[in-house]
Amino acid sequence: MKEKVWVVEDPDEKPQRATTRVIRDETQARQEKSPATAYTLSTLFWGAGQLYNRQRTKGLIFLVLMLLVVVSIILASLFFNPLLQFLRSQSIPLADTFFAVEILLFCLLIFWKYNAGDAYHTADRALRTSFAGVQSKAGPFLCSLLVPGWGQFLNAQPIKGSIYAGFSIFSLFSLLTIPSVLLAWPYLNASDTRFIIEAIFALTVLFAPLIPFIWIIGSFDALKVSLDDLKKEPLLDRIKFANNRRRNQGWVRGVFPRIKSTLLLTLFLAFIVIVAYYYYFPKNFYNEQVSAAHAFMRKQGMTLVPELIDRLREVLAMPGK
Repeated sequence: MKEKVWVVEDPDEKPQRATTRVIRDETQARQEKSPATAYTLSTLFWGAGQLYNRQRTKGLIFLVLMLLVVVSIILASLFFNPLLQFLRSQSIPLADTFFAVEILLFCLLIFWKYNAGDAYHTADRALRTSFAGVQSKAGPFLCSLLVPGWGQFLNAQPIKGSIYAGFSIFSLFSLLTIPSVLLAWPYLNASDTRFIIEAIFALTVLFAPLIPFIWIIGSFDALKVSLDDLKKEPLLDRIKFANNRRRNQGWVRGVFPRIKSTLLLTLFLAFIVIVAYYYYFPKNFYNEQVSAAHAFMRKQGMTLVPELIDRLREVLAMPGK
């Protein structure tokens, strides 16, 4: 025969279990990380946001990679002439080397923004409730003044932040490429690679005038959203709501009031540019500078950018201009 076993439960056991569960939940809540802090840390130091998110292996790898990049830049600056002589002694074309450096620079900028975005999304996925953005009103504005897209991530708008981050990659790449090409061009050997470098240089020159507008509009957008919590909703939802308002109320009543400040800022910036161009720019001085740059590039063997300057002169010389 089987013996029956009677288990006597302790009446104090269940309350104790419930208390333990509450304490565990509170501890887990305290361990949640802020996506804004993670993004900021990884923006300043590669891998710092991953370390903040307790991703120690990935964080250390990213941090070591950043240290290697910084050390490489310092060593290349200190030993530039010996490095140049070594490349020449090994019959390595300087144009190929410079092109490789340009590609590496662009990839590092992409990785820099990926590293920050990865830290943000990792912290955001660990949250039990959706991230509502930081409480600071001036922080997103100041951060977007430094790097476009930073303030949008602080405002819990990762899609919009990623768009501005993409523009920041092209902006920083242009700001670094233009002076680098002008300084290195006399040392580059004539080849197909040098023509590609000139094409990249031409694209960065065309993109450069947009850089201040990207910085100003991105900073203004971050400030506007930080002042109104209702605007911190996801970008896709805002587009859907704007489309519904357009259908129900039309463009003037449904959409324009929502984007009025941004449109007014854009028109104001355009007005400033037009007024400055027609009334305040010392045209003779700039014509001399453009002519000198045109002559220098022609002398160095450039073709694309001088042709762009010639086309621009033709457009500005049209009747009515």
